[in-house]
Amino acid sequence: MRTKRRVLAVVLLLPLNLGVLAEGSKAPGRSVAGKLKPCHVPGVDEEVHCGRYEVYENRGARKGRKIGLNIVVLPARGPKVAADPLVFLAGGGVAPATRYAGFLSEAYPNLRRQRDILLVDQRGTGGSNPLECDLTTDPASAEYRDEGRFLAAVRRCRRELEQKADLRYYTTPIAMDDLDEVRRWLGYPRFNLFGVSYGTTAAMVYLRQHPEHVRTVALQGVIPLDVPMWLEAPRSSQQALEQAFAACARQPGCHGAFPELENEFISLLKRLAEKPVKVKVSNVETGQEVEVPIDDEILRGFVARVLYSASRIHDLPMLVHLAHQGDYQPLAAKLAVKGESGIPKGVYLSIVCSEVIPQFDPGALPAATAGTFMGGFRLGREVSACREWVRGWLPPGFWTPVKSDVPVLVLTGALDHLIPPRYGERVAQSLAHARHLVLPQRGHNDTDPCVNGMIEAFMIAGSLAGLDTNCLAKTEDLSFALQRDELEK
Repeated sequence: MRTKRRVLAVVLLLPLNLGVLAEGSKAPGRSVAGKLKPCHVPGVDEEVHCGRYEVYENRGARKGRKIGLNIVVLPARGPKVAADPLVFLAGGGVAPATRYAGFLSEAYPNLRRQRDILLVDQRGTGGSNPLECDLTTDPASAEYRDEGRFLAAVRRCRRELEQKADLRYYTTPIAMDDLDEVRRWLGYPRFNLFGVSYGTTAAMVYLRQHPEHVRTVALQGVIPLDVPMWLEAPRSSQQALEQAFAACARQPGCHGAFPELENEFISLLKRLAEKPVKVKVSNVETGQEVEVPIDDEILRGFVARVLYSASRIHDLPMLVHLAHQGDYQPLAAKLAVKGESGIPKGVYLSIVCSEVIPQFDPGALPAATAGTFMGGFRLGREVSACREWVRGWLPPGFWTPVKSDVPVLVLTGALDHLIPPRYGERVAQSLAHARHLVLPQRGHNDTDPCVNGMIEAFMIAGSLAGLDTNCLAKTEDLSFALQRDELEK
């Protein structure tokens, strides 16, 4: 039976190493109730604490516009509470941290016995002055495809948001100073930081700016600050796709069903570039019939999304094979479901245009994307958008590696299409007490009891010594749908 990896996963119960715990009545987490109010949040049954804390938008000036930061604290469930909470730093650049309350409560039950979980929506997202505007990045959109229309929309977005925000002040270093100010306000002496994807950047920046207030750090899908990850992403994604095709070829059943898989994919891209199709399907979420356009760029984007998670790769060979044969219905049904990212476009551009795009010369794009399934269209759109956006404030040396003697657990999915294992190794080299683990058969977004359990055990112990990683050896191989009725619904 195939093991299902999900975003929400129940964690293995681990023996508790209580370490140094404060009596519940004296722990900082017990005092937050006086500053926050009782509330309920999706995914958590019991009452938690919610509130807002105001910070200056321009932290250097200490005057002018203020931003109310949206805060949720999941209080520790046990009678004895450690003074240092778990702080989750979300990915995406940047999704609201409070959205993950339900996942974190379920995934880390032992940590929740001992520690609060602190969630703060980063400035510009969630409930913290979200920088949202009407700007589409859907490859099926005519506006996105037409560069002139797209850039006009970017300019409209900028003008709209500048009515309520100074877009220079929504970068990661400023946001991490916000987080430390929240720490002081709530009375926590130190944090245990858990960053995922972009959240690893946030965690490393916080560690550099406030090292004395960090007990442990877990980084999953870590992005080195000194590497132009986006310029390398098309090549990394191509390698991940080739890994997926090779995994199919190694399995007799999959190879027998799809002996020409790679050639079929290349042929399908070429055919859709020359002759796009439109397919009518029923949206599985709404039940309504919709017409789904499919061309080569839409297929490229879909495959990139599939590669985020090993569990999604299960369907890829069958979807490619059926589409190559002219049966687009299963692929169209997947494309009809458009999940919302929840990431405000304005804060995304303020971060990307300040911290990511300046890392590389746009003239390097053709060489970097040549021969990759992703190509350079989307990355080119990001570069063009940033020419119309504001470049935010960064401190000197922002792109240099972080050095620290804090215990850091670095985790990289072996199948991660954006963050190859060499990135995790690179980050670990500059950290005095780091351990890098490559997670077999896992992608960028994969979480499961094995991974969650290791993170939990590390943070409870506060040390990498004796960390049990035996569960990684029990990882099942990738499995693939070999019949149409085996496709995920």
